[in-house]
Amino acid sequence: MKFETGFFFLDMKQNWANILLVAGSGQNSGKTTFICQLVEKLSGHKPITVKVSSHFYDPTPGLKILAEDTNFQLFEETNRETNKDSSLYLQNGAHRSFYIQAKDKQLELAFMALLPYLEANEPIIIESAAMHHVIDAGLFVFVLRENAEQKPSTEINKKVADLIVYSDGERYSPTVDHLIFENEWKLKL
Repeated sequence: MKFETGFFFLDMKQNWANILLVAGSGQNSGKTTFICQLVEKLSGHKPITVKVSSHFYDPTPGLKILAEDTNFQLFEETNRETNKDSSLYLQNGAHRSFYIQAKDKQLELAFMALLPYLEANEPIIIESAAMHHVIDAGLFVFVLRENAEQKPSTEINKKVADLIVYSDGERYSPTVDHLIFENEWKLKL
């Protein structure tokens, strides 16, 4: 799908080689811990993280509103002292961290609002169960928590993921060492 943005068209399904999408089989699957470990590993870069939620909550202290529409809100996280995922990413070395609240049908608009804040040559990690329907990321990683209740979308996501990471919530196989960023995301298996 193409969006008119000023004087040019933006093809949302173009390949965003510097974006890594991370989704999981359910709550507490280990996505956030996995991303924190990956951000820590990227210390030579300026990683940008994005947490996407389809649920709307009142903003917590430290969330700076950047854009908003009827069905989405885009925030930048500035608080490094909470247990919110976007704050944990900053605590582990993210250069910037963003938080999007959007209904699935508004993800494209939310992503468009995010674009001015992204860097083309730096690693971007987006935690989202649905963003892979909107953009073609460099890699799509699916974190599967074994022996835990799984979302209905688990089977579909397993089929489209570039890498399935098995988790017990703290340990991963394969580990973050199997992901490499060299101006684009690559797998080292």
